[in-house]
Amino acid sequence: MKIAVVGGGPAGVACASLLKRYNVDVTIYEKRSIGGLIENAWYVENFPLVKPDSGFELARRLRKIVDESNIDVIFDEIMYVKDDKLFGRKGVYSADVVVLATGTVPKRLVDFEVSDRVVYEYRDLPKGVKKLAVYGGGDVAFDGAIHATLDGTESTIFVRGNYLKAVPKLIEKAYELGIRVYLNSEIRYVENTMEGVQINTGVGKFTFDALLIAIGREVNLPVVENTKNLYIIGDAAHVNFRQSSIAIGDGIKCAMEIVQRLKD
Repeated sequence: MKIAVVGGGPAGVACASLLKRYNVDVTIYEKRSIGGLIENAWYVENFPLVKPDSGFELARRLRKIVDESNIDVIFDEIMYVKDDKLFGRKGVYSADVVVLATGTVPKRLVDFEVSDRVVYEYRDLPKGVKKLAVYGGGDVAFDGAIHATLDGTESTIFVRGNYLKAVPKLIEKAYELGIRVYLNSEIRYVENTMEGVQINTGVGKFTFDALLIAIGREVNLPVVENTKNLYIIGDAAHVNFRQSSIAIGDGIKCAMEIVQRLKD
């Protein structure tokens, strides 16, 4: 039986590595890089019993697991799943069982996408950014601002409302680093200027080298049709509980269910 795991983040890698342990034929399909969004994180500490570390380092460990387990990886974005076929941007693939560990995508503000200096992920920031605006009041926004500040970039956070959703530790770290936080500062529009990205808010106009938008995430799934042997795991299954430890547990559970099916 051939298993396709779509997504190379914590859930996908956990599932594929355990299947490989049982000598199951498994392939990971990943659109970008093994490790997924965890690579953006400044600091990850939601793995019980595992020493907290940077997202970059944890992504490196996931890649190492894939390499050492000899798991086949195909870099392609799967757009459509029908019956036993996976349709990607680069090709069409077959599988008996499909596991979707495709995670989430950012909620976009299309009108703000005025240049390539407006991004939704930390790893997509252009080089040489000295002044960064971050839009959002949750964990991803604060994590991105902290990450940038520790990398030597002056960061400012703009929050639409008067409530911060980020966990207290991130908020405390941001204030400790001197990151400016503007509450009740909805960004009304964004302009691309010779000086940089100009954002216009209720508290005035500001110009930055780049803008990181982090206003939330939503489920990322390909179109699925007539596919019976299908599993959805990780953040794609639990968009409101986006925790790496949950994703890994989900991947392990899914792999065990597949192994049990093979034994039956």
